[in-house]
Amino acid sequence: MKSVENYLEILAKTHDLALATSVDNIPNVRIVNFCFKKEEPAILYFMSDRENQKVTEFGKNNHVAFTSIPHDGIPHIRSRKAVVQKSRYSLDEIKELFIANIPGYDQTIEAIGTSLDVFEIHVKEAAIITGLKAPDMVTF
Repeated sequence: MKSVENYLEILAKTHDLALATSVDNIPNVRIVNFCFKKEEPAILYFMSDRENQKVTEFGKNNHVAFTSIPHDGIPHIRSRKAVVQKSRYSLDEIKELFIANIPGYDQTIEAIGTSLDVFEIHVKEAAIITGLKAPDMVTF
């Protein structure tokens, strides 16, 4: 249980992920804003323009890897065991979560919201990195 608490604490301190895809053995990584619901720690949410290359890549291979990007210090979360899918939530259903957790996201939604889709990263297992010692693992 302590591992899940550490996982949530680290994720709460950032709103950026480096999200990696791979299609035909060609990796691609990009930074995305994300948020999560504490009651569903294994699901991370992000939005993307539905015409973006990464959305096409998800359709070809939905297995992804990511690392959270720390804003202060070393602690971060890393996973190679996650899948991405279009969210069960619409933009209108989840936009308040994004606005509450990502500074300035209300402006993003206002500017390009009609082109955005919501996606979910379903985390199966993640490493909790807090320093030089071996990482703790959390499995969902």
